[in-house]
Amino acid sequence: MNTWSQDENGNKIHITAIVGENVELDKNNIIYPYAVIGLPGFIRDANNATGKVIIGNGNKIGAHTSIMIGQEGITKIGDNNLLMNYVNIGHDCEIGNNNEIGAGTVVAGWAKIGNNNMIKIRCTIRNRKIIGNDNIIGMCSNVTKDFDIDSWLIYGTPAKQIKLK
Repeated sequence: MNTWSQDENGNKIHITAIVGENVELDKNNIIYPYAVIGLPGFIRDANNATGKVIIGNGNKIGAHTSIMIGQEGITKIGDNNLLMNYVNIGHDCEIGNNNEIGAGTVVAGWAKIGNNNMIKIRCTIRNRKIIGNDNIIGMCSNVTKDFDIDSWLIYGTPAKQIKLK
């Protein structure tokens, strides 16, 4: 039994993954088992969600990963990102290009993550927070403020930063 399907854009999707009608996939993405993309995020006092998810090229979306839509906005995943297993991307988030997001990480609604970041396992990024480019966020860190900076090590609970060499 073949457990994978491939669409006309070269996207490889496991048969147990759920990809909503409100999801736009570009090319050559891999969506692993039990990933759920395009279900409404939980927004207080929101009755229906008409937002969408836009996913660029060459992403790997791990097993049991969730990517939520917002009430009206767009949740956007750029190109060549690795979202490991059990990652949750909240509604209306923006994830740039070439990021690695470790297993069990939660990125809450409206957060923005730049390019080339390495976010280690089990991190939490609070809603509406900004992460710049080329940063490393240490394992189990809790990001509770903006780090709109480039080339830093961000770590701890609550997270603080030190400059990378």
